[in-house]
Parts: sequence; structure tokens; C-alpha cells
Amino acid sequence: MTITSEVKSQLSSQISSLKILDFRNNFFQGQIPDGILSNLTSLQILDLSNNNFSGQIPPSLGKLSGMLNPNPDTSFIYIYGTVNSFPFSVSHPDLEVYWKNLIRDLPSPHLSLYTFLDLSNNQLSGEIPDTLGDLKNLKVLNISHNKLSGRIPTSLGDMNNLESLDLSYNGLSGEIPQTFGKLLQLNNLELCNNKLTGRIPNGPQMDRLNNPLSFANNSGLCGMQIQVPCDTTKPWDSDENQDQGTWFSWVMAGIGFPSGFFSTVLVFYVIGYFDVVPKRSSQRRHVRRAV
Repeated sequence: MTITSEVKSQLSSQISSLKILDFRNNFFQGQIPDGILSNLTSLQILDLSNNNFSGQIPPSLGKLSGMLNPNPDTSFIYIYGTVNSFPFSVSHPDLEVYWKNLIRDLPSPHLSLYTFLDLSNNQLSGEIPDTLGDLKNLKVLNISHNKLSGRIPTSLGDMNNLESLDLSYNGLSGEIPQTFGKLLQLNNLELCNNKLTGRIPNGPQMDRLNNPLSFANNSGLCGMQIQVPCDTTKPWDSDENQDQGTWFSWVMAGIGFPSGFFSTVLVFYVIGYFDVVPKRSSQRRHVRRAV
């Protein structure tokens, strides 16, 4: 089921004041409707988890002003529902969310304090848009269990208020951005089951995230968090540096071979492996006697 024109119509009628949109656990498919979300300027909590959305994550999600800056306004409208409950409910109940690996109830009087984006358990593909890093007020970002690829944007390290980040069970590759060391509020990080490599960043909070399971099943991570030492002698990846490394290896081989050869000959000489050639005068005396 796609998000129909009826759904779009109801959302449009609440655009000016909608702060919470909860469409989790449905059978929605197709792409996430970019046009609708870009107009939900007050949205602070968006939960589209456990659907069948496909395609790329809309870059316009990085423009949701409700997740950009704190909003002291405590009034809000909350739309939630399933495919069998249209028209969807509009109310002010407590909200149950998957927060930091636990199911938690967020009481309605305090919902305005939370910012939450959950796109997990869908079929989303492509790269994570850099614009998500603009959501400076976001506290929880969960885009796990999708088909995302490419590198983790360094801009995610600029999300100063981020407390929980779950990118697990995707196909993300490359290194974890060193900017993650700046995430001083981060106390939950899930990156397992990807293709990540290299050193896990250090930082006041990153150094405390030492659960090996959070980094398991990647292509070659190392760092103090998982007690795997990093190889400081690993060659550079660029073609230029590889050529330099090859040239250096040949030069060292050219220097090392004669040095090693003469050292070996010297050792054999000392232990008597080679016979010393007799002096020429001795050879002459030996010849005269034979005659």
C-alpha cells in the first residue's frame, strides 16, 4: 500500500501544527513522500519504521525545522494509525517509542522535549544524505535494518544533541568518521553488521562505548573499544602511495641483497665453511717436490 491521496490530504490539513507523525508497523511501500515531509516544518518526531518503504532517504528530511532547533512550545498534534484505521487518529496520548534499545513511553506533557527520527526496518537503499547532519536538535536517529550503502557522512558528527544512533544491519562501508569523537551526548551507538573498516574514533563518549557487539560483523574495525589493536604499518590506499611503496621496496631490496649476501659469506668464512686458497709460494714448492 502506498501513501494515498487521502492520507496526503489529511496530513496537509495539519501541516502548520503537526509535530508527531507515527506510521510504524504498516504495509506502506514505495518511496517516502518527499513533498509532504518537506512541508511538515514543525515535525519533531517521525516514525516510519517497520514498513516496506524503498528508494533513497529524502535529503529534505534535513530541513525539518522542528528537529533543527529546540521549540519551547508545548502544544502539539499527534497523528498515528494503521492502514485499517483511516482516517487516522489525531490526539495527545503518551507515545511509545523504541529508544536506545528499549521500548519506552514518552509522557505527553514532555513530548515537546524530544526529537526522534526512525526509518528502521524498511527497504531503503542508496547513501545516507549529508543533510541529516543538519538536524542539530535530533536526539535519536535509527535507520537500521535497511539496504543502505556508501560511507557514513561526516556531518553526522555535527549532531551535538544526538544521544542514540543506530546504523546497524546495512551495507555501509569505509571508516567511521572521526567527527564522531565530538558527539558528547552520545551514549548508544549501533554499527554492527556493515562493511566498516579502520580505527574506531576516540572521544569523551566514544571511549565509553566499548560493547564489542555494537561493532561486530564488520570488515575490519580496530580500536580500544573492541580491544583490537590497529596496524600502524598498514600501507596507504592511494595509487600514488602504492607506487611509492613499490619503488621503496625495490630500493630496499637492492640495498639489502648485497648486504645480506656479504654478511652470509662472512659468517660461513668464520665457521670454516669455505677452504682458504693456499698461497702461491706453497703451490710452487709443492710442484717442485712432485717433479
